[in-house]
Amino acid sequence: MKVAKVAIFGGHNGTNESGASGNGLTEKAVAKEAAQIATSYAKACGHEVINSFGKSLSERIKYANNEKVKAILELHTNAGGGQGAETLFCEGIASAKQDAGAVAKAGSIKGLKNRGAKGDTTTRHGRLGIVRDTKAPAFLHELFFIDSASDVKIWKANKKAIVESITKAWLQSQELNSVPKNSTSKPKPAIPLKPITNNSYKNKKLVSKTAGLRFYKKPSWSDKDVAGSVGKGSGFPTVVEKLKVGTSYQYKVKNSRGSTYYITASNKYVELKNK
Repeated sequence: MKVAKVAIFGGHNGTNESGASGNGLTEKAVAKEAAQIATSYAKACGHEVINSFGKSLSERIKYANNEKVKAILELHTNAGGGQGAETLFCEGIASAKQDAGAVAKAGSIKGLKNRGAKGDTTTRHGRLGIVRDTKAPAFLHELFFIDSASDVKIWKANKKAIVESITKAWLQSQELNSVPKNSTSKPKPAIPLKPITNNSYKNKKLVSKTAGLRFYKKPSWSDKDVAGSVGKGSGFPTVVEKLKVGTSYQYKVKNSRGSTYYITASNKYVELKNK
């Protein structure tokens, strides 16, 4: 586990942004308070945190990109007659759905319903620019339904526990230290990069099922380790082995020149074919 510069934003905190309201609460105020709780927790874990109260969505995106943060969490409340918590993520990023699901689950405590991870497959929500247009991986977490009296009651009684649970899961999903320095708990050791099989891919090649699929110069999911990308139908002629990297898997591959790289092993994005 490591420490890093991260961004924690309160949604709808721009000067001209209006959010939802209900049961005596406004989304802007709840999101700001939640972001402050999350910031305190992340700082206690040793991270440098940037916030953006007063900045519009486009300014928040620009700010995070300019600051070169490693991960972004933006907090909101939901509305529209439902109940529970959910986490939105950008489709097409390896392990994003799994990681967002872990954050959603972490926020679904004290009686809040788990609505799971929601992929950004449309542009119907302009606020989702935070997950689409930032260079670092970003999640938008809906804390609860502000127009649900039962959700609001749970939130008021448990806000600190809920936000800290979300923040911990978010930091863990990005392979960042998630235990406060003054805590008696110890962070779980990083999972070693252990080959799952040997010589199992001798007659296989890897082909991308999507355009612009990133590959890495070492076992990593970090932007700084990206070596390039492959197009749909392209890939690597040699597959060496399958590795566990953090909570997900990658293939160790070689190109036609013998250079070694690493790429997601998710069958949603790649497939193995006979040579």
